[in-house]
Amino acid sequence: MNKPQVKPLVFFGLVLIPTLFLCRDGLFEKNSVFFIVLLVMLLTSMIEVPLYTVRTKKPEYSDKEALCIGEIYGVPILEEMQADTERRYKTRITLNIGGFIIPLFFAFYLLLFSNRMESSPLPLLEVTMSTLLMTLISYMLAEVKGGVGILVPNYVGIFAIPLGFLLAPSGLPGAKIAELLIFVPAIFGILLGMLITLVTLPREEVGSAFFNIGGIGSFYSIYLISFLALVLRSIA
Repeated sequence: MNKPQVKPLVFFGLVLIPTLFLCRDGLFEKNSVFFIVLLVMLLTSMIEVPLYTVRTKKPEYSDKEALCIGEIYGVPILEEMQADTERRYKTRITLNIGGFIIPLFFAFYLLLFSNRMESSPLPLLEVTMSTLLMTLISYMLAEVKGGVGILVPNYVGIFAIPLGFLLAPSGLPGAKIAELLIFVPAIFGILLGMLITLVTLPREEVGSAFFNIGGIGSFYSIYLISFLALVLRSIA
């Protein structure tokens, strides 16, 4: 379980409140699943599912630097560095429930089932193109921070918004653009970009005690675009 960063979690919890007003007049029923998914993502953002361990290089931070970085990102770097005198980490690879598992399954759900009751065809080509572009953007902007893990800028997912509207076929409803061409490619793209970064990681040059896929360093980028997709779907 992650050490929670209280202020960001409170902030994202508070920004959900205005969506209740955006979804008034019967619209909340249509957006309730999306809203509940975002709420559950937030509540489970501190839970990690361990996958496996690898060996990576331990960064050469002073105690002051390690303490400062740990306070910024909410990770116990100083404790991890002092707990073992070896020069290499026993790195734990984990999946965050709120930032990886839930949004990934919801993205697949939207892709497979949301269009069954609609007359418009599934824009599979456009979804694929947007996902590939988002993967490239995410991979290019992702950074491996020694002792912290993979960092993805919070604004990365926002690139999916103009891509979604540019690639959207004519006649596709705005709600479907928000779901299939903004939310789905953003989630797939950010997570794929992180996985590629992890697979291509030079373990002899940089390392961390843990790599949280969808957690520390990337959860807020995933949650921000998820929230914006909900807002766009609500006002479409």
